[in-house]
Amino acid sequence: MSAFEPRIARDYLTPTGLPVRVTATMDAAIVLQSLSSDNRFTVPRSFPLELLKGGPAFVLRTRPYGKRSTQRSRYTLPLKPLAPLIDAMLLAGGKTMRGIVREVRRKASAACEGKDLNANVRARMYWFRRKGRSAHRDAQGRLQVR
Repeated sequence: MSAFEPRIARDYLTPTGLPVRVTATMDAAIVLQSLSSDNRFTVPRSFPLELLKGGPAFVLRTRPYGKRSTQRSRYTLPLKPLAPLIDAMLLAGGKTMRGIVREVRRKASAACEGKDLNANVRARMYWFRRKGRSAHRDAQGRLQVR
């Protein structure tokens, strides 16, 4: 490090000529942000820095890594349908409503986002009844479709 202490939000040059901005100082390290690529990295306090004269010709973004888009990319795989998973568990029997919901959430967690799984299980039982099957609960509360 030079004879001076680097200050936060000041621009400096590394020995290789990379323009950086000091974003944080710690006991043994300095956090630098590259002005050319917005990458952040840590260096030891003894790292030599020169004061950048004239300043950069552009404005540094305060949040270089923005939020992720909430829209699904058109290249993502389609989500797993929940109905086959629920149907298989209802036909096999031996699981309570809570157990079925837990298993569905475990097997298709991305597809469950923002959905009422209890309502999905009830809807599948409704459609089984509409198709002429019967849905039963035993004494322990386990569901089965026959």
